[in-house]
Amino acid sequence: MYFRTEGIILSRYNFGEADRILKIYTKDYGKVVAIVKGVRRPRSRKAGHVEIGNWCKLFIARGKNIDLVTEVDLKKAFGINEFTATKANKIYHLLEIVESLTEEKQKNPSVFILLVQFLEKIAAGENFNLVSISFKVKLLSILGFFSASSFKNSKAKNIFEVIENDDFEIIKREINLKESSYLKLLQFLDSMIEKLTLKKLKTVRFLDGQ
Repeated sequence: MYFRTEGIILSRYNFGEADRILKIYTKDYGKVVAIVKGVRRPRSRKAGHVEIGNWCKLFIARGKNIDLVTEVDLKKAFGINEFTATKANKIYHLLEIVESLTEEKQKNPSVFILLVQFLEKIAAGENFNLVSISFKVKLLSILGFFSASSFKNSKAKNIFEVIENDDFEIIKREINLKESSYLKLLQFLDSMIEKLTLKKLKTVRFLDGQ
């Protein structure tokens, strides 16, 4: 059985002499794990298409033990275009969160759409504190882990309600916090994510001062 979809490459690791295993968040099938054969060979046509953070069109064959990527076309290289280490760290942070919070083969197009939208905001150079908070609140809400209505503190509740329910342009107009306030909210959200996943976020330590 074959299927076509599009997805964002969340992570990858080498396998065997020339293969690579990918974790991909797809629009139609949720998070999938698939192998790309021969991609590490010097003449592989797929090599540049399956970098971390890439948004790709994919043709995948269902396998008994693992799926196989047979065709891949690049739509946008979020992790490569105008590359800087700072931008890459921000992108990897969002990818790590999606990978950590989602289960394999649980379809949720809203997660895919949200990820694409916020990778675009990083690429556009938006305030990363606000991008990070907004992405985490919206993702946690989509996955059923968060609701601003549960907060008793009126100030925090008002902030989170705007972030949870409004689009980013409205959030930018409504939310204007001091650096210390952004950091407190991010620490709270990162702590929630780490409790849900039972593991530390690896990318947080690369984002200090960004």
